[in-house]
Amino acid sequence: MSSLDWVVLFGTLTAIVGYGVYKTYGAMDMDSYIRGKGNMNWWTIGLSIMATQASAITFLSTPGQAYEDGMRFIQFYFGLPLAMIILSVTFLPIYYKLKVYTAYEFLENRFDLKTRTLAALLFLTQRGLAAGITIYAPAIILSTLLGWNLTFTNIFIGVLVIIYTVSGGTKAVSITQKQQMAVMMGGMVLAGILVIQMLPVKFSEALHVAGKMDKLNIVNFELNLSDRYNFWSGMTAALFLFLSYFGTDQSQVQRYLTGSSLTQSRMGLMMNGLLKVPMQFVILFIGVMVFVFYQFFQPPVVFNKVQVEALENSAYREDFMLLQEEFSTSFKEKNQEIMGLLQAVEA
Repeated sequence: MSSLDWVVLFGTLTAIVGYGVYKTYGAMDMDSYIRGKGNMNWWTIGLSIMATQASAITFLSTPGQAYEDGMRFIQFYFGLPLAMIILSVTFLPIYYKLKVYTAYEFLENRFDLKTRTLAALLFLTQRGLAAGITIYAPAIILSTLLGWNLTFTNIFIGVLVIIYTVSGGTKAVSITQKQQMAVMMGGMVLAGILVIQMLPVKFSEALHVAGKMDKLNIVNFELNLSDRYNFWSGMTAALFLFLSYFGTDQSQVQRYLTGSSLTQSRMGLMMNGLLKVPMQFVILFIGVMVFVFYQFFQPPVVFNKVQVEALENSAYREDFMLLQEEFSTSFKEKNQEIMGLLQAVEA
């Protein structure tokens, strides 16, 4: 990495954490710490909800999903706007009427303390495991780029997040997530532009290649229970998943309970429902363009250089070299077929 890369990386991290701590500095009571004094506007709530769901996993794995399986994963989000409408009409008014701090406090009011404790423990277990994966995924990338030990990188990221989360509470998280979303989406859009500019063919030809290789299969109305992603699974199974996640998971409930009013929280949920689908579309499309790029430029068999070095110095060296030769031959044959296809289209 160049000096500029280091400045951008640590400058961004320092600015986001410092800004979050600065904006929330001072003595806090329970309401300030958990609900951020309940004075957040709708667009801060909306961005915070989106950023909570769109973790590093989204920006690392979703392009890979499109690279492997095309655009059809977008159908999974078709039920999201409807779920946001249902939650705005049902769950939100109840939470605001009871003035609860958590979704599980409602369970205690409705049932008993045992029910609340069980639900809270299940949430903490699930979120603890998810947080570990969320930190581990970018740690793999950073440790590869920076040459750091993976364990140290995990600890570094975790400590950095804990600093502004514990010191500033919910408000610090909501405020910093606006900057995080701007950085992540800006980086993704820039990456997409660069990939398209680096393509050796026209954009229209790239789309033709992607279409011929079934990467632009966005909507499938076929009722097939063995197909994971189609219109019907997105409007049924995914709908109930979103109702559960956004309606009862404290990581999301806490975001919209910071709203200054019921209307602001509803608008925040609506913003999430309207913008999340096109956001996922952009992320998936970037993955498709990366796929097209590697139809003209041979990718490595293994992208992780550390793993490549380990294989080259292991007992599997000859097998790995043979695999690379076979892969190179297969790539050249495929590339010739693609170039022939484009020539036929132009003719």
